Parts: sequence; C-alpha cells; structure tokens
Amino acid sequence: MRHIAVSEETERNFHLFWDNFPFPVMLVHKDRTIVDRNKAGEAVGYIIGSRCADIGSKEDHKGCLANQALREHTAKRAVGYVKQADAVFDAYWVPLAGSDELYLHFFTDITEYAAERLFPTTCETDDKSCDSCNCVG
Repeated sequence: MRHIAVSEETERNFHLFWDNFPFPVMLVHKDRTIVDRNKAGEAVGYIIGSRCADIGSKEDHKGCLANQALREHTAKRAVGYVKQADAVFDAYWVPLAGSDELYLHFFTDITEYAAERLFPTTCETDDKSCDSCNCVG
C-alpha cells in the first residue's frame, strides 16, 4: 500500500465538507490510490493507501472518468444501472481546484428516483439467447 501525503488543510477541509455526507466519498490520487475517505467510506471498508481500481472487478471500473476529469480540469458525471448492486448510481469525479493529481470520487444511490429507462428490461419470453433487447434474463 502506498501512502500519499496531503496538507493538513486539505485533509481538514475534506472531512469538514464530506464526513456527514450519507454516501462514501474518496479523495483519490491520479494513480488511483485512496488518499482519504469520509465516514461512510470508512464504514464500507475503503482503505487509505489502497487503490480504488482494485475494489471489485475490472468490469466495475470500465466507465471510470477520472483521467478525463483530471485532463480537462472539470467534474465528470455518469448515471447508470449497476448490475452487481441492482441499483442506479449517480457517480462523480471532481478534480480539486489547483491540483493536477487529486480528485474526489463518489456516487449516490438514486434507484428510488431513477427513470424506468435506466433499468434493464426483462423478456416476456423464455428464450435466453435473445439479442433483440437488453434483457437480464
């Protein structure tokens, strides 16, 4: 595990703004090392010094927008259904102002508010080889 030091001010501000947020929030280095996490992130097991890209499977990270957010110095957002969680997440990658190396990453579960079009459909047929829809079988 790698430890990346940030200023006391950055650490203090991170916790000041994010510790009471109800969903996990990570402060992440461009190499994907978790630099810090809020209380919800700690509760779900995010470990400082580990790599966020190593959580779950590679498939879980195929929509990662961290590189784009850092390159463009602007927040990126993705909303979508996550099969492993059976939920719709609203995810963000937000570069820290004045830093080329650090960003916030968090997602919120918006399943109860999500439009039907965000959920996979199920077929009315028993044909499991159906290629005409996005069925989950």
